[in-house]
Amino acid sequence: MTQPQTLASAGHLSRVTLAGPHRRIDLVLPADEPLGLLLPEVVALVGHPPTDDSRGYQISTLDGTVLDPAGSLRQAAVPDGALLRVDPISEAPPAAIVHDVSDEVGDDLHRRHGRWGDAARTWTATAACLVAATVAALLAGPQLGPAVVSVVGGAIALAGLFVGTTGRRTIGVAVLLSGAAMVLTTVPGWTETPTLRWALGAVGIGCAVLALGAVTGNGRAGVLGGGTILLLVAGWSVPLLLGMPAERVAAVLAIASVGVLGLLPRFAMIASGLTRLDDRRSNDEPVSRVSVQAAVDAAHRGLAVAAIAAATSATFAGLILASAPGPWRLALAALVGGALLLRMRAFPLAAEVVALVTGALTIAGGLLMCWIRERPDTWWATAVAALGVCAVALAILAYRPPPHVLARGRQVADRVEALTVMALVPVAVGVYGLYSRLLDTF
Repeated sequence: MTQPQTLASAGHLSRVTLAGPHRRIDLVLPADEPLGLLLPEVVALVGHPPTDDSRGYQISTLDGTVLDPAGSLRQAAVPDGALLRVDPISEAPPAAIVHDVSDEVGDDLHRRHGRWGDAARTWTATAACLVAATVAALLAGPQLGPAVVSVVGGAIALAGLFVGTTGRRTIGVAVLLSGAAMVLTTVPGWTETPTLRWALGAVGIGCAVLALGAVTGNGRAGVLGGGTILLLVAGWSVPLLLGMPAERVAAVLAIASVGVLGLLPRFAMIASGLTRLDDRRSNDEPVSRVSVQAAVDAAHRGLAVAAIAAATSATFAGLILASAPGPWRLALAALVGGALLLRMRAFPLAAEVVALVTGALTIAGGLLMCWIRERPDTWWATAVAALGVCAVALAILAYRPPPHVLARGRQVADRVEALTVMALVPVAVGVYGLYSRLLDTF
């Protein structure tokens, strides 16, 4: 085994560490030799009593897997440097033990998620740059005025856009976000109208998303996410600035936001180029795996940003409707909350689902607040309703339905979702008072 003639006849060698009850040794063993032929010598080397019969011993890995004595190290796929145990067969395979705590700590650190590294350092430095630029803009704003700070912030953002598109993406993202934050801090100085302030802030965020997509090489995702934000901002701000009642604007935007949520998965596939790649593949044209993966990544990034924006818009609309008097408004708010919960089945990422569930729960909270405001003597009913939501959440945690129940539940949810979406339009018409006017007319 360890003698020259044995090594020469092996052809291929493996270096392993063998551990016994009181001793651990490093050996170079033939990788193609049956382990049963190596056991007699190995048994004595690791501290067991010498024996000519190896049938009473076994070689196992640290996780308790026993290696076949008729097989070799190569057949068992034992890598070089592996740690193996040699124990009597009468003993159960030993539990995994640590022979070197320092090595185990080092290996665990390399496997552990969330450890400090290049990605964490990058985002920490970016966040520090963003916060510092925001503080500087807030301190300089009262002295220099919003115009000067906006010009400086815009110039910094453009510089970040240029740096990022020329290859230094990390620095470009930090500079771009810092400049955008400086511009956003000046929004309160431009107008005192709350609606216009919110609109300007949302427009700034949408433009930042578009620029961020260009800097990071995710231009299509940026167009989908930023474009959705800008369209929703226009849908909210223009009617409100024209003096249209907030609850009527909310009724229209609630329908639009829920509709956008239904169309976003398809839009994401089109914007990312997945449909074009699928058409090429259908025409027997070659499509590289790299292109498909890049398109899928772009689709998910754009879909996440756009879904969060649409969910936020629907939540805002639901809260406005829940705070306004009238049964039609409350009914529409409840339908919007239900639609958000049912729409989450079409979105695969956690950020999207969390945004939709949060929006639905926020609208439910607004409805409960309206209930207790209108009927303070029935406060106990609102508490029971809130506890009911808690019970549903606990049931979701405790119960894992079998596949056939899930399939049936999806079918029921599809029907309920269709009915909910179809009910939005007639209920929104009631918000505008059309039904009452028709009754008065006839």
